[in-house]
Amino acid sequence: MKKCYCCSGMKFEECCDPFLSGNKKPKTAEALMRSRYSAYAMANVDYIIRTTHQSKVTFHDAKSIENWAKSNLWQKLEIVFKDHGNVEDSIGIVEFKAQYLDLQLQTHIHHERSNFKKESSEWFFVDGKIMAS
Repeated sequence: MKKCYCCSGMKFEECCDPFLSGNKKPKTAEALMRSRYSAYAMANVDYIIRTTHQSKVTFHDAKSIENWAKSNLWQKLEIVFKDHGNVEDSIGIVEFKAQYLDLQLQTHIHHERSNFKKESSEWFFVDGKIMAS
C-alpha cells in the first residue's frame, strides 16, 4: 500500500481512493480538495469534472484538464489555510500550494485559494483565485 498523493500521511486506499472510486463522498471541503489533487496526480479527469459545481462545470474543458494533469509530475500538496468547510458547513475556503515538475523537470508551485460549496450533503469545487507565492 502506497502513501496518498495528497500528502495526508495516510495510505491511498484509506484516504482518497474511496472518493475517487465513488465509494464515498468527502465530508469536508479540505477532503474534497485533497481528493481533487490526487485526481490530478492520477489524471482522473472524470472525478475532477464530477466534483466541480454545476454552475461552473461548463467553464472546464476535460481535454485541457487531462493535458495539464498528464504533463506534470505532481510532487506535494500543502494546505496553507482553511475557513469553514467542515461537516456542518455549506461553504468553505481552502488555500493550498501544489508543487509539481513540468516536462523540463522544472519545479513550480500552484498557489490557489479555492471556494467550495456543499449541496445535498455533497461538496463541490466552485472556483479559485491564484495567489502570489
